[in-house]
Amino acid sequence: MGPVIELTNDKQNKWKAIIATIIIVVLIVGFLANRVVSNVGFLFAGIYALWHIRSLGWLFKNQWMWTFMLMALVPLISDIIVDGSQFYMENGIMKCLLILFPAFVFAFKPNQKYISIIHYIVIISMSVATFYSIVNYGLNMSKILEGYKYSKVMKVLSYSDHIRISWVIVISMIMAMYEIIRKPERWLKSMLVVYIIIQALFIHFLGSKTGLLMMYISIMVYFAWILPKGKKWLLGILPLLLAIFFIVAVNTIPSLKERVNYIRYDFSHYIKGEYRDGLSDAVRFYSIKAGISVMKDHWPLGAGFSRMRAKAGEWYDANLPEMNEASRFPPISEFIVYAAGGGLIGLMVILAHTLYPFFNRHLRKNVWLMTYFIPAVFSFTYETHLEGQLPLFVYAFFTSWFWYLVTKIDKK
Repeated sequence: MGPVIELTNDKQNKWKAIIATIIIVVLIVGFLANRVVSNVGFLFAGIYALWHIRSLGWLFKNQWMWTFMLMALVPLISDIIVDGSQFYMENGIMKCLLILFPAFVFAFKPNQKYISIIHYIVIISMSVATFYSIVNYGLNMSKILEGYKYSKVMKVLSYSDHIRISWVIVISMIMAMYEIIRKPERWLKSMLVVYIIIQALFIHFLGSKTGLLMMYISIMVYFAWILPKGKKWLLGILPLLLAIFFIVAVNTIPSLKERVNYIRYDFSHYIKGEYRDGLSDAVRFYSIKAGISVMKDHWPLGAGFSRMRAKAGEWYDANLPEMNEASRFPPISEFIVYAAGGGLIGLMVILAHTLYPFFNRHLRKNVWLMTYFIPAVFSFTYETHLEGQLPLFVYAFFTSWFWYLVTKIDKK
């Protein structure tokens, strides 16, 4: 046997940080390209968190962490009650990612150097995603623009999930701003500014409603938090400036113009109760109506998360029998999913989770968490970010990440 080499604390921490960074790279690659790779990342993130579980006792005593756990456990317990031994076939068990990622991020405990490394990894990854879409757009411009007339968009990574891609792009822009504020080298700061501008333009070219809303809300929240009291009046001008910018974009960017025209066409039908096959926003509108009906019929105990699709189907049969099966979605609103699936308990849990940061002084005062979290919570009204593997990763990981930044700043 050779001599036993004992690692110093600095070396141990360095290797811990390197391993965690590699896991995050795997997770991002999985998000962009491959669910199997994503699952490998989940597995190793779980092993990493369990390896450091002794240092996480304080985390599981934290009140906001309790809401993460309840958000995961309420659907899981509901599936066990409703489906018995077949519960693992439903989405409830997947929501345990809401417990995994806070544990993983706080076990990682990156210092400022590794915080920046992760930020640049996300920025580079989303640069690759944007480049992929722009190249495809340039090669098939006329065909893609024709598709925008029928609610299609240009090709994106992450299994063509333009909603989550646009959301992570906005998150990467927040990270870029974080790095700019840290005053890096002038050339790097200039590159980050250019990155933000390019991604802002790309989101307009992409025309994702969720991405656009999140970006505009993030801008307003950021300035609302950083402007001194004597200059808060500028917040009255900011929405006007953003509205002017959007109008100019609509009239100069062909894909966005077609997207807006389609949204108007879509709205003009479903607001009158006139169903047409292929209308994307109409599907959302009717799914929410179906969810509200389920919520009313099964108040206060809920219909059960695994029964949501079947119960919504009963509403479609009674109110929109002409709607094809492919368009009959369960409610596309995370608030309604928890209220209809878990009843009063489900509603209280999701409200506790989404409202807690606003009642906690340290969380509420942090500009980075609020710039990320307020748009995310707003999107819960018309999106479901917790009902799929990759959307769950995005929400659980990045919420945990910005939460960690709060604790890092507080310690500093």
